[in-house]
Amino acid sequence: MIEVFTEHRKTLFGIAYRMLGRVSEAEDMLQEVWLRWQKQDACTIDSPKAWLVSTMTRLCIDQLRSARREREEYYGVWLPEPLMATCAMEPDKAAAVSDSLTMAFMMMLESLDPVERATFLLREVFDYDYADTAAIVGKSEVNCRQIVRRAKAQLQARPQSNLTPNAQAQRLVEQFFQAAETGRVEELLAILTEDATVYSDGGGRVRAAGRPICSADHVSRFFIGIWPRLPEKTEWRVTTVNGRLGALLRSEGEVYGAFAFDVDEQQVENIYLVLNPEKLKHLAWDM
Repeated sequence: MIEVFTEHRKTLFGIAYRMLGRVSEAEDMLQEVWLRWQKQDACTIDSPKAWLVSTMTRLCIDQLRSARREREEYYGVWLPEPLMATCAMEPDKAAAVSDSLTMAFMMMLESLDPVERATFLLREVFDYDYADTAAIVGKSEVNCRQIVRRAKAQLQARPQSNLTPNAQAQRLVEQFFQAAETGRVEELLAILTEDATVYSDGGGRVRAAGRPICSADHVSRFFIGIWPRLPEKTEWRVTTVNGRLGALLRSEGEVYGAFAFDVDEQQVENIYLVLNPEKLKHLAWDM
């Protein structure tokens, strides 16, 4: 049975991470599904993958429902736990559509209730047909189609991440950090789009902007203002975060911040900054 579970492990993690936005909780869900799988008689199950996916999805729906109040009372902007490209727990790339791990996409998912979220992910990311999706989430096919249509409309209205990691994107990100580090406002302004936005998540545990910061002028002033107050001996390293260019911040060997960027061909459009230490525990500098 372990071979079957291992075969589908990445897909199961992919569902759990996209549903919950937390690496630690996704791992807990994997463990729970494994425990339940061990108790099954494999001979009575026609499709092990279908059983595993259904069990994972329903567990995640229940988990999101129980955590609803915590999410509603969360201080400031809620961002998912950063997922590194080299992380051993990275979801199965074959199961992902182009932007299904980006910060922008994950923030859109937060606007959906648990069943809507599961329906949209199963249909649009994991390519389940409406009949199978409806059976898993306990809705009619008609309802599932409506949910997916509404979610698509919401996604189109949200910030979009356009440029996958490449040399040009990396140069923009490096220029951003160099300008912020040296306090060169004009260079920052040139790097940012006019309507650039910063989303920062401190979770009430560390200082962070409680609301999104909008416009190139305000964003540049924000970073010029906070950079001198960062921990001493702060280092930054460009890497890939949630499928887009990002960076880690560390001081005295400890990672204390993670960036992700939406960039177009020439400028930075949106910046996502995770500072909540509870969401950084799984990260290492050399990931």
